Amino acid sequence: MKKFILLILIFTTFTSMADSLSLNKLIGQFDEKKDADFISLDSTILPVNKSGMYLQKEVTQQLIKAYQDFKKVNPNIPFIIVSATRNYDYQNRIWQNKWNTIFAKLKNEQKTAEEILKYSSMPGTSRHHWGTDVDITSVSNEYFKSNPQGKILYQWLQDNMPKYGFCQPFNNGRKGGYLPEEWHWSYHPISKNYLAKYKEIFDKDSQLIINKLNFVGHNKIQLKEFIKEYVFDINSECY
Repeated sequence: MKKFILLILIFTTFTSMADSLSLNKLIGQFDEKKDADFISLDSTILPVNKSGMYLQKEVTQQLIKAYQDFKKVNPNIPFIIVSATRNYDYQNRIWQNKWNTIFAKLKNEQKTAEEILKYSSMPGTSRHHWGTDVDITSVSNEYFKSNPQGKILYQWLQDNMPKYGFCQPFNNGRKGGYLPEEWHWSYHPISKNYLAKYKEIFDKDSQLIINKLNFVGHNKIQLKEFIKEYVFDINSECY
């Protein structure tokens, strides 16, 4: 009976949180600096490569635990937060800069978007909008595959991050979506709610999301198909 009640409470909490998420939050059209659920990483012990980054408070607490435990066994290996919350405007600047460079070479909107999407998200579709996802130390595959310190870090992340609630959304073995990202980790207890709500809205009426997106090239590419692939084609452990 106790187990049954516990399951009901967990389900109720999950449903309540998912239902309370606004579309603007899902697509990053808000200011994390003014959101009570977020905290500046500058106010924590976490090493960062730039100031002004934010994450949700619960995510930050668990990330600090992971960082401290990693440093106990690997005191000389970098564990640095290189990217955290990126709202719509931030992601739009990334997209715009890459579009300007790549489109000048390819002269084709669809191919330009496909090239950018190997590693960067369209504004309104990034998991970094949610304050649950973080990039650690490097955004280079080569660092984690060839650098001795990077190899140790990645092995530790794989073995231990799930203990703190994190999963790796862009792993090997998926059929589509982004290329593998060893550095990208997502706090599953919260991000699963954002993903579920995003999928609920998309499946019911994808135009509600599409109508909110207004970045360069959005009306020249297969936007609906890109959203379907790049938001939802992730590691099954992150659902």
